[in-house]
Amino acid sequence: MSEFLAPLDYRRAKDTLRALNFYTAYTPEGAQKVTALLAQRYPTVFARTEQKHFANGALLLELAGANITDPLVFVSHMDSLPCRKPTVTTVLPFAAPVGRAHVVALLEALDALLQSGYQPGGDLFIALSMDGLAAAEGAKAMADHLGKRGVNPCFVLDHGGYVTRAAFRRYLPKGAPLALIGITEKGRLDGLVRATLPPHGDERGADRPLNVLLKSGSRLGMRPRRASLCKASEMMLTGIARHAPFPIKLLLVRPRLTFPLLRTLWHKRAIMAQFFMSELTVTGIATQGEPSRSPTQAELTFSQQTIPGKSIARWQNVLRRRACRGGAELTFTLALQSSPMSRTGGEAWDALETAIEILFERAVIAPCLAPAVTDGRFYASLGGKVYRFSPFMLRGAEALRGECSVKDEALQTAVQFFRQMLSV
Repeated sequence: MSEFLAPLDYRRAKDTLRALNFYTAYTPEGAQKVTALLAQRYPTVFARTEQKHFANGALLLELAGANITDPLVFVSHMDSLPCRKPTVTTVLPFAAPVGRAHVVALLEALDALLQSGYQPGGDLFIALSMDGLAAAEGAKAMADHLGKRGVNPCFVLDHGGYVTRAAFRRYLPKGAPLALIGITEKGRLDGLVRATLPPHGDERGADRPLNVLLKSGSRLGMRPRRASLCKASEMMLTGIARHAPFPIKLLLVRPRLTFPLLRTLWHKRAIMAQFFMSELTVTGIATQGEPSRSPTQAELTFSQQTIPGKSIARWQNVLRRRACRGGAELTFTLALQSSPMSRTGGEAWDALETAIEILFERAVIAPCLAPAVTDGRFYASLGGKVYRFSPFMLRGAEALRGECSVKDEALQTAVQFFRQMLSV
């Protein structure tokens, strides 16, 4: 069967993923280094495509197509939280962020196709942002650019969905993997709570900034995790139910009715955090003042992920009521509404399903709420066919951390998948 495998430079792919480990947050120098590294490792791709640069180092690669089909748009962000290091450094395979593995597999597939004379049926765009975990200004700028050009793609494909054998096993045919395609994603609110000593305040009194901040933080932390069922997760459960054995399928056929029971059954499972949970996380605390004295100012930063269904404005009002007491001030530094849902039908969806079915035998395919932060939300205005899927087999804990295990077999499968999607 080896003669039917897609060409793949395993060593280059792995070395590239390792070399990108340094890039955990946007900096101008880091973004330039990422672009230079990709250009060095994939010279054929960069020689054949036109490169354009946007806000915060974002990179758009464009390849003219044959105008037979609609354009193809692949997107992802290159910044990522560091992966957990193995307890034994010699253990292979290593872990890599799914978004980066997604990009490297895509470039490997495109590189091999270009060397064999490939021209896409429609214009091809690869949009890589460098600040996706922060303000995502790069993704916004590239999406606006494509919108102004009137690009109406066949699909926009980002990372965010995955294949698993670890989730919903009791509800699947024996041995069948589950392929989850993200059709929307959670909203996100980042905020800063600040307490400052009043001009005539007593730094030893109850109004001292650290006391005020700790009380605000305590109120923010009340019930930091809230479970709810959004439309995308409801579609996921009903999709799985079609393949579930009787009588257990009765738990999923009408998830609106059975969700209170499912929430109890799954409260300790990774799937709960991924698909059903709004969660607030405190990301930092800082103080200002003289050494050995009570701080004159204290700050707390947090990030709130929200399940679709309640608007960002309503979340903001709830958080303000909790935090803004006793002199504390709340400022929102980032507010991203949950993205519109893409439809689960049509040529783009069929192409995705076909590619998955070829590579993952007997796979059950279902739409889902993407558990990861992606750039896909900014491209919804380009026709609405935005999907989030990476062809990597993940466990629940890996999906929560947004990382995958880099094996030769996994890379080969991913490259094969992207060859099919590039040929749509």
